[in-house]
Amino acid sequence: MKVGIEERIERIEKLLIISAKQVLNAGECALMLGISESRVRHLACDKDIPHYKKGKLLFFKKSEIEDWMLRDRVPTNEEMKNKANLYCLTK
Repeated sequence: MKVGIEERIERIEKLLIISAKQVLNAGECALMLGISESRVRHLACDKDIPHYKKGKLLFFKKSEIEDWMLRDRVPTNEEMKNKANLYCLTK
């Protein structure tokens, strides 16, 4: 299903606004992550994503979300080879 030009422009506008902000609401966080707002709320409820709560409102620090997104880095094959070689040298 193709997305209409108006929807694409609206998404671009929202992303531009998000890029200028440091604190996001649940909807903006969802857009940044490419998931549903409902999923963001579930992650927050399960304490799986860093967030702040003010009453029923959820807020997310953009830099913490970026760190969270990048927390499980997968090493390259070269890095694994270097680690293996280093391990063999110490034995």
